[in-house]
Amino acid sequence: MAMKYRQWLWVLFSLGLLANETVTGQDQERIRIGILTDCQYCNCQSGETRYYPLSLKKLDSCVADLNSLRLDAIFHLGDMIDHDFSSYDSVIPRFRKFSPSVNLVVGNHDFAVARRLKGSVLGKIGLKEANYTIQIGSWQFIVLNGDDLSFVAPQSREKKSERDSLIADLVSLLHTNMMPWNGGIGKQQLIWLERLLTETDSLKRKVVILCHFPVFPFTWYDLWNDHELVDLLTKHPSVKAYFNGHHHPGNYGYFNGIHYVNFKGMVETSANSYAIVTLTTDSILIEGRGREVSRRLPISHDNNRK
Repeated sequence: MAMKYRQWLWVLFSLGLLANETVTGQDQERIRIGILTDCQYCNCQSGETRYYPLSLKKLDSCVADLNSLRLDAIFHLGDMIDHDFSSYDSVIPRFRKFSPSVNLVVGNHDFAVARRLKGSVLGKIGLKEANYTIQIGSWQFIVLNGDDLSFVAPQSREKKSERDSLIADLVSLLHTNMMPWNGGIGKQQLIWLERLLTETDSLKRKVVILCHFPVFPFTWYDLWNDHELVDLLTKHPSVKAYFNGHHHPGNYGYFNGIHYVNFKGMVETSANSYAIVTLTTDSILIEGRGREVSRRLPISHDNNRK
């Protein structure tokens, strides 16, 4: 009888260890990333609310803080500079100090340089392509090129035609996001994105979309084809969040299982702004620094989106 009792104790103890191992395995799926956006440096006079020269000191502080943490990735969501190509020579050395190395999203101001230099921007900042994807654990990070259709980025004849058609539609519908400082995503990039999301759905990965321009809640700072992109993302249950910059005061919205987080611009005001984001099985935890807001966003596991 005593032997059977000891055997049952051992079974229960072993089950407890297995349960602990399972919990530990889940805990290990914690991805930590740094997010900053719109440092928008320029060696020029500060505007009413934008402190352009101060961005270098803000970047130095951000680099020191994020490098003291054990992060899996860092993303800058666009607008490294304001308008002067030579500004890259001050910003890029600071970006190179990030560990791990920073992943760049292109913004409209990144191309606000002399016409003859626009084609050199991607090479200058070290990007072969402006849209790309990175996988970390069970999370897929998809970077979109919101300057695919643009009035500031280089455009082929086909892109110009697509852009002008899209703008004409916005004008006819009286949409306020027709502004020239916004941008759009071309048809080929949308096809690329849909194929990628179909794959992530089948592999049951979780996806964060990163782009410079907001798409929701709908505002006049939005990507030109914001409604089209939101409709596309809604169809894919793998998409859990959309991160962007561009609108410096920041914003937040939730629609059909997706969190739309507009991070605050670093250049805005004399205070710094960036965040550490922790992705877990059930939550997106945003730890804001400076002006950035801290949030706890539950992850939807509903695979039956409308």
